[in-house]
Amino acid sequence: MSSTQASRDPIALLQQMQQSASAGAFGLPQEVETAVLWSGVAFRLADMRLVAPLDHVLEVLPPPSWTIVPNVQPWLKGVANIRGNLITIVDLQEYFGKPSVFMGASARLVIINIPGLHTGLLVNEVYGLRHFDAEMARQDLSGLNDPVLAHLNGAFLRDNVLWGIFDMKSLAESQTFRNVST
Repeated sequence: MSSTQASRDPIALLQQMQQSASAGAFGLPQEVETAVLWSGVAFRLADMRLVAPLDHVLEVLPPPSWTIVPNVQPWLKGVANIRGNLITIVDLQEYFGKPSVFMGASARLVIINIPGLHTGLLVNEVYGLRHFDAEMARQDLSGLNDPVLAHLNGAFLRDNVLWGIFDMKSLAESQTFRNVST
């Protein structure tokens, strides 16, 4: 078949177009597996950087004014009405035997998401969401000595910062946390 006949023959023309298109075509994109991320709300308690699982935190807001409750532990600061809900205010730093949270501009109230427990934890600062590679090895904390460690489920190390994974459910189930009367 001559080239003039090939140009008139539609089948030959289509085959020629397919060959030239296949020669210059890019391959299909490769399937790249992305890392599974673990996300949490990051906050500071004294000099510790902590992160709580997203499902343990209901809300974060500036500390409201509260009403003092008599005959309770000193770390229970009082109760506050937040959008029609009575929330118990706990100074988390003082609960762990440290000086009370300084009520500066960066202090926040972290409302915990535990059914039947309407509690807000005063913390020094909230950094927002932090995302970590879920497969990243959790750090061993056995060498540290701090009362907060009883409520940590390991830690992530990123950029030379150790982020303790704070278990709010463990805190809420603790007898010392639930026994607020003096």
